[in-house]
Amino acid sequence: MPIRVFSAAIALGLGLTLAASGASAAPAVSDVAAVTTASAETNVAVMAPMTVPAGNGGILDAETLAEYTEPLGLLTRQLDAVAGKPVAIAIDPMILASIRVLGTSAPESARSWLERLSLISNDVVPLPYAHADVTLATQSGLESTPEPISFDFALDEANFAEAETDAAEPAPTATADPLDDAVTTITGYPTTEQLLDWDYAIDGFLRPRTDTVIASDLTAFTESGFSTIVLSSTNVSRKTGAGAVTTIDGVTALISDATASAAMDNALGSTLDRDVTAADTALSQAVLDAGAAQTAGTASVLIAIDHSLEVSSARLDAALATLTASPSITMISLTELASGTPTAATIADMPQSESRIGDVTRLFNAARAERSFFSVAEDPDSLAAERRLALLDVLGTMPTEDPSDWLTQVNRFLVDSRDLRNAVTVVEASNFLLVADNGYLPVSVSNDLNQAVTVYITVDPRTGLLAVGDELVELRIEANSQAKGEIPVQSLSNGVVDVEISLTSSNGTTIGSTTVSEINVQAGWETPIVLSFAAIVFVIFAVGLVRSIVRRRKPEDD
Repeated sequence: MPIRVFSAAIALGLGLTLAASGASAAPAVSDVAAVTTASAETNVAVMAPMTVPAGNGGILDAETLAEYTEPLGLLTRQLDAVAGKPVAIAIDPMILASIRVLGTSAPESARSWLERLSLISNDVVPLPYAHADVTLATQSGLESTPEPISFDFALDEANFAEAETDAAEPAPTATADPLDDAVTTITGYPTTEQLLDWDYAIDGFLRPRTDTVIASDLTAFTESGFSTIVLSSTNVSRKTGAGAVTTIDGVTALISDATASAAMDNALGSTLDRDVTAADTALSQAVLDAGAAQTAGTASVLIAIDHSLEVSSARLDAALATLTASPSITMISLTELASGTPTAATIADMPQSESRIGDVTRLFNAARAERSFFSVAEDPDSLAAERRLALLDVLGTMPTEDPSDWLTQVNRFLVDSRDLRNAVTVVEASNFLLVADNGYLPVSVSNDLNQAVTVYITVDPRTGLLAVGDELVELRIEANSQAKGEIPVQSLSNGVVDVEISLTSSNGTTIGSTTVSEINVQAGWETPIVLSFAAIVFVIFAVGLVRSIVRRRKPEDD
C-alpha cells in the first residue's frame, strides 16, 4: 500500500509539472482501475467551460488579461488542460472581445493565447456573453436573451490606425504562395460582429445554466437565433431508452447526463489517491449505466463539466484514460454527437427562484431608466453599450452557498445606476433678488458624464408674482463641467416666490430631481430708481447751469 501511494504521488506531481508547461500527463491504461464492459457501444462527448470570474464590468482590461494569460495564469491553465483532447471548449465570448478590443495595445501574452486557441483541434462552442445566466432574463419578461450592444466606447483610434505591411518576397527558386506578396491593409475600427466572431463548431449554440430552463424560455431562445441548446437530463422528459440528442419544439437539445456529469465533476475534484481511484471508477460506471439504459444500437452520452469547476490537466487526463480503458466506450467530438438521430422530448420546468427573478427585475428597471436618461447625451448609445456589459457581468455571477456575492453585485449595479442618473443636475444656488420688471434668472447645471449633454430648463413659479417668458430654455454642457442658462422672467408684484427648476431631455424625459429656489421680487423698483437717478442728474445739471449764468451776470469789479 505505501508503494502504491508513493507511485500515485509521483504521477500526480509529474502531471502538475507537465500541465504547467502545456503537456499532457495521462496515466497509463495499466494504472487505471478495471471497468466492466457494457452490453452496448457507448459514444461519449465531454464539454468543459472556459470562463473567468465575474466582477469585471463585462470586459477585461489589459492588466487582467496579462495576468490571466501569463504562463501560470487562469486562462493559460484552462487551455493547457483541454487543448488537443477529446473535449469541447465552451468559451465565454467576453474573453475574445476583450483581447480584440485592445487592438495593438493588447498584452503579447493575450494575443499569443488567442492565436493558440485558434490552432487547437478541439470543438469550440460559445457560452452566453460574460457567462450570463440567460434564463434569469427570459423568466423576468425579456423576450430574447440579452447581448452586447456595441464595443465602440472601448475602442482607441491609436490601436487601430491604418497600416500597410508588405510581406517578404519569395526566393526566386521557390514556388510562391499567392498570399506571400499580398498587401495587408487594416482600416477603421472592428465591428461588434468582428470582435465577437469565432469559427464555432455548432451554429446557434446555447448552454444555459444547469437546471434553470422552463418551456417558455424556448421561444426567447429561438427569437435570439439559437437552434441547439444543452440541457441537463434532470431538466427534460424523454422516452425510456432515448439518447443524448433530442428535439423540443423544433429546437435541437443535447442532453447532458446528470449522473455522469456529476461523476466527472467528482473525479476532477478528487485529490487523494484512494479518492481519485474511486471517483474514476464511479465515472466509468455512470457512463456505462447511462449507455446500457438506451435502446439504440450505439448509445450516446454527453458529459457537461460544471461551470464553476476549473479543470486540472492531470485530473482530466486520468478521467479520460479511465473512460477509454473500457472497450465499450468511444470518445467522440461534440459535433459528432450532435449529428445523431434525435428523439422527441419536452422541458421539465425548473424555474429560477422568485428572489433572483425579483432582483433581476430591479436590474432591468434600472437599465430602462438609464436608457431614458441617456437621451440627454451626445452619444447615448455608447453609454448604453457600456452599461449593458455591466448588466451582463452581474447576470454572470456564479450562484454560491453564500447569497451575499449575488446581492453585492446587484446592489453595486443599482448604486452605479442611481449615480449615473444623477450625473446631470441643477446646481443649488442662494436666493435670488429681482428688482427689475423684466430680467433673467440664472440657472447653473452640472454634468458629471464623460460626454457633452443637452438639457432643457423649465422654471415654474408656485405663485402669480412672477411670469416666465420661455417655458423651455436649451442648454448644452460639456463633459465634466458646468454651464449657465438664463431664463427670461417678468415681475408682476412684490414678494417672495418659490420657483421649481427642472430639467428634461429632448424627448421629454425628466432629468434629475426638481430643485426649488426662492426669489425676492420687488416689482416696479426699476422705474422709480431710473426716474430718481434722472432727477438727480437733472438737478445737478440745473444747478451747474444756474451757477454759470450767475457768474456771467456778476459785475467785473465785484
